[in-house]
Amino acid sequence: MPDHLRNEITYICVLNACSHSGLLDQAHSIFNEISQKSKKIIAAMVDCLSRLYIFDEAQKLIDDYEKSNPPSSVMYMAILSGARNSRQYILSQKIYDRMTMLFSNEKEALMSGSVLLGNTYLSIGDHEQAENVRLNRIKELGTKIQPGVSWTEFKGEILEFKANDRRHPRSEEIHAKAKYISDVLIKHGHEYDASWKTRPLDEDETTESVLCTHSERLAITYHFLQEEHPSFIQITKNLRICGDCLIWVSIVLDRAS
Repeated sequence: MPDHLRNEITYICVLNACSHSGLLDQAHSIFNEISQKSKKIIAAMVDCLSRLYIFDEAQKLIDDYEKSNPPSSVMYMAILSGARNSRQYILSQKIYDRMTMLFSNEKEALMSGSVLLGNTYLSIGDHEQAENVRLNRIKELGTKIQPGVSWTEFKGEILEFKANDRRHPRSEEIHAKAKYISDVLIKHGHEYDASWKTRPLDEDETTESVLCTHSERLAITYHFLQEEHPSFIQITKNLRICGDCLIWVSIVLDRAS
């Protein structure tokens, strides 16, 4: 890498690319060559390790950082997200409990952390404990939770979708197309991962009906309604994509290409 490009932004971008691609050896090599590691660079490496479920090493990075710096909620959120993805509820509870001690004034971080913790319990089918987390969150932090939103652009217009969104004028077509895509995927062997549900199902719901109407799926499906399928689809989200949606996107876009 040219010397003039060796800065914090470049390192963070490259480490994030390694993180999302599972390139641990490359991330280690890049991280080890950085002489001055900022908080954001360390957080990017913690995220990389957490995505690969290497939690002991991620925690050691945090411990070493905190020897001479104030703790960072972003680093703990990275571990908490990895613990949720791997359904490690004991680790999730441990990390969240530590966050409540370290970041008592960071209500937004604690709100997001409690959602991840509750979702971790839901992923293992412990609805009672998930409900306890929700009730404690309401009692201590309030009820305002940031909803998941996806944005996409079509012919210069920015479109916004939420889960099970029916605000768009073509919502009936969008949902019908999403169901069609879901049926095709199931026919070819796709199985919906119930661990990514974030709440108990209502009587008229199934795992498929809930997951196949996540906001990013509706946004992508909208593009497939057009007469000319686009060669490029860009989705922007305010929250992380769930694991089932990640698989769905990979399969759908691969078949559409």
